[in-house]
Amino acid sequence: MKKGLFKHKPKRTTLGKMFAKAMIIPILLTFMCAAVLNVGIERIACSMAEVQFERIIEKTEHTIQFSEDPNDKFGGAENNALMLMDMTSMVDLFSVQSGRVEYYNYVSSSNDRDSLVVSAVVDENGNILLSNSVKMWCVVRKNDEPSNNKWFYCDPQEVKLPDLDKLIDDHIDAYYTGKDKWSCFDITGGYFNFKEHKMIPYKIQLQKGNADDLKTKDIVINTDGADLSGYEYMEFAADNFNSGKREYPCCTFEEIWGVEQEKIDKALSEHLTMSNYGKNYESDYEYAINDFISHSHVNIDGKKYTLFVEFKVNVWVDWVKKLYCTIVLLFFIIVMLLTFLRCWAKNVKNKAQYAFEDYQRALTNNLAHDLKTPLAVIGGYAENLLEMRKDSGDEKELQYLGSIMNNVSYTDDIIAKTLKLSETEQKKKPNKKKVDIKALAEKCAEKYKDAFEERGIEISIEGSGEVNADEDSLSLAVDNLISNAVKYTRNDGSVKITVSKKEFVIENDTVENIDTKELKMPFVKGDKARSDKSSSGLGLSIAEAAAVQNGFALKLSCKDKKFKAMIEM
Repeated sequence: MKKGLFKHKPKRTTLGKMFAKAMIIPILLTFMCAAVLNVGIERIACSMAEVQFERIIEKTEHTIQFSEDPNDKFGGAENNALMLMDMTSMVDLFSVQSGRVEYYNYVSSSNDRDSLVVSAVVDENGNILLSNSVKMWCVVRKNDEPSNNKWFYCDPQEVKLPDLDKLIDDHIDAYYTGKDKWSCFDITGGYFNFKEHKMIPYKIQLQKGNADDLKTKDIVINTDGADLSGYEYMEFAADNFNSGKREYPCCTFEEIWGVEQEKIDKALSEHLTMSNYGKNYESDYEYAINDFISHSHVNIDGKKYTLFVEFKVNVWVDWVKKLYCTIVLLFFIIVMLLTFLRCWAKNVKNKAQYAFEDYQRALTNNLAHDLKTPLAVIGGYAENLLEMRKDSGDEKELQYLGSIMNNVSYTDDIIAKTLKLSETEQKKKPNKKKVDIKALAEKCAEKYKDAFEERGIEISIEGSGEVNADEDSLSLAVDNLISNAVKYTRNDGSVKITVSKKEFVIENDTVENIDTKELKMPFVKGDKARSDKSSSGLGLSIAEAAAVQNGFALKLSCKDKKFKAMIEM
C-alpha cells in the first residue's frame, strides 16, 4: 500500500513534449527503412540486369548465326540480327517477364540517357560489320497477307542526309525530354533496295493524336548527294490506320530504334578487347549504374567475328526515385501515426494519474494540516502534565509522559517533512543562478558539526565548482543528504563529500550493506532503521524532489559497507 501510494513519479510532461521526444524512434526507423530499401533496390536491379544481359547475348548470338533465306521478310540473318540488335538497344530494367526479354522503342520507359545497350559485330581488325546504331525501320505491305510483308531500314550514318538526321534527332530528343512528338512516320514516297532491304525516305507524312484528333504534316527529305544506285523509287498511300482504312501498297513506319553512334564508338574504344572473351560484370553502387560487358565468338558465312555487348542500366531513374520516396514517406507517416496514437493513449493515462496524484497530495496536505492542531494540543497537555507531576509522579508515569512527548515530536517532524516534500514537488519554476557547490556543502555540514564530533565521525569536503541551480532547493537536497549521513554513519566512521561542476557525491561508512532499491520512496528506511524514531524516511525523497526540481538526478548505491549518494548535474 505504501509503495503504491508514494512511489516516485517521473517528471510531468505534455502530449506535445512526449510526442516530440518519441519521434526520435520513427525518424531512426525511417532512416533504417530508407537504407535497407536503397540497398535492396540496387541489389535486385543488379540481379535483374544480369539476367537480361545474358538473354540479350544468347538471343543475339543465335539470330546472327541462324541461316535464313535472303529473300525472306528481313533479307537474311544479318538483317534479322540487325533489327534484333536495334530493338534491344534499350531494355527496361524491370521488364523481365515469363522468361523473355521485353523490347522497347528507342529508349526504355525510364527515358534515361545514361542507360543503354551497345551491341556490335566486329572483325579481327576491329571493323564494325553490324551494330545497333540508330536506324529507321518500316514494313512494305503489298496486301493483307503477312507473308508478303518486307522489312526495310534506313541507316542515317550511311546515307548522311541533314534533313533525315534532324528528323531522327528531334524524335530521339522527344523520348528523353517527354516533349510532344510525331508518333507515326508514314513513308508515302522513297527509294528501296529490295536486295539488301534498305530504304531512303523521300516523302513522309507525320502523324500524331488519335482518330478523333489526328494531326498530320507532310515533309520532303532532300536526297541530293545520296547514292541511289541499287535503289528503286516507290510511292505509297498513307497508312491512316487510325481511321480503320488501309490502302495497298503501303509503307508502315515501325519505329526508330538504336543507340547514338557516338555512344557506340565510345563503348568500343573503351571496352572492346579482342583477346579477352567472356563476361565482365561491374557495378558502381555509388551511382547505382550496373555495367555489364561481354565478348563472344560468332560465325557469319563461315568467318569468325566478335560479338561485343555492353549493357548499362541506371537504377535510379526518375520513376524509381519517386517510388522510393513514396514508400519511405508512407512508412514514415504510418510509424509517426502509430507513435502519435501511442503517445495520445499514454497522455490520457498520464492525465488520470496526474489527477490522482494531485488528489493524493491534497489529501496528504489536508491531513497533515488537520493533524498539526490536535498534536499540538496533545503535546501541550503532555508537557503540562509532565511539569505538574515531575516532583510527585512515579517513575513509570513520568516515563509514559516522556514517551508521549517524544512520539508527538516525531509525528510532528514527519508532518513537517511531508509538507516540505509536497511543497518541493509542486514548485514550478526554480530561480536558477550560479551556486558555489563546495561553499554550499560546507555551510550545510557546519549545522551537523556537533553531531559528527559526538559520534567520532570524520568528515571531509573535496573539490570545487559552480553549478546553475536554484540555491534554496539545491541546499535542501544537500542538507538532507548530509542529515542522512549523520544518522546512518557508524560510530567512528567517516563521511567524504566530493564536489565538481558535474556532480555532488557524499559517501559514508555503514554498519552493513543497505538495499538502495526503494530508499528514495517516502517513508522507506533501511530494515534496521524501521523502528528508529530519529528518522522519518522522507529525507532522501525530499533530496530527490529538490534535485529533480533543478533538472538533476539523484542516484544511490551501497557496496562494501559504503553508502553513496550522488547528484548528477
